[in-house]
Amino acid sequence: MFASPCDILAEMDLSGVNVQILDYRWSANERIWDRQDLFVLRYRPELAPISLSAHLDDGRVQDFGRVMFFPARTKVETTSAKVTERTRNVMCAFTDQWFRQIWPERPDWSAADLARCYDLRNVRIEQAMRQLGEEVASPGFASQLMAESLTRMIAIDVARHFRPEDRPMRVRTSEGRLSERELGRIYDIIDSASNKTPTTEELSNECGISSAHLRRTFKRTTGVTLHRYVADVRLGKARALLAESDLSLKEIAFKLGFSGPCTFSSTFKKASGETPDGYRQRLRSLS
Repeated sequence: MFASPCDILAEMDLSGVNVQILDYRWSANERIWDRQDLFVLRYRPELAPISLSAHLDDGRVQDFGRVMFFPARTKVETTSAKVTERTRNVMCAFTDQWFRQIWPERPDWSAADLARCYDLRNVRIEQAMRQLGEEVASPGFASQLMAESLTRMIAIDVARHFRPEDRPMRVRTSEGRLSERELGRIYDIIDSASNKTPTTEELSNECGISSAHLRRTFKRTTGVTLHRYVADVRLGKARALLAESDLSLKEIAFKLGFSGPCTFSSTFKKASGETPDGYRQRLRSLS
């Protein structure tokens, strides 16, 4: 994903910032490392996770999310890729001088900070990166000005994300229900999860409320249980991968956090009434 072969599909050079849309590719068992003098933000439009993970200095392994931030002059080393993959990125690379205008006092990046960097869960940044990619792919009127505005907003949001006083606010409920904003935040966490399904405990920690309160208010607000919603999202990702890729059941099972292809197949059949292979063959017979 870093110092690995890539195809640049579109590019826009701004003052102090370079934006690219590119496809990275790597082979099974390949390990990748990188160290750049630029601050780099990457966004993966695809929902499906990737098999590479980051090795942190404290020995932990951190999965890469859909939005990844790589501080300048920080070594990045991955685990061995489990499968051969290609992944599309919208990449925004900031020079140190440009970035210093936005964030003059930046932290010394600890392993805990880097873990947050590599799976940067921030809806505003994700939405802005998606819009930036669309602007670069299909430039319209005043595209340079639009891109410059987006990159500045993105850099500010990155700085706010890592400042201690700007930690996410505690979710507050009214009359036992979640607000539209709070519910959207929970949806975003679940939808953007990589390599595994977030547990109720992880979601409740993100929201700052107890697991029991989260389950109760989610059901009261949406009419479905939190467990059912999470399972439906994972089933939707499975259907998309079966329909839109040639990945094996083993590869799909890994991407979605199942223990193996057998568990994936039985779960899929129980939820949809047909096997993953049967679903894929039925769709292809219709095309």
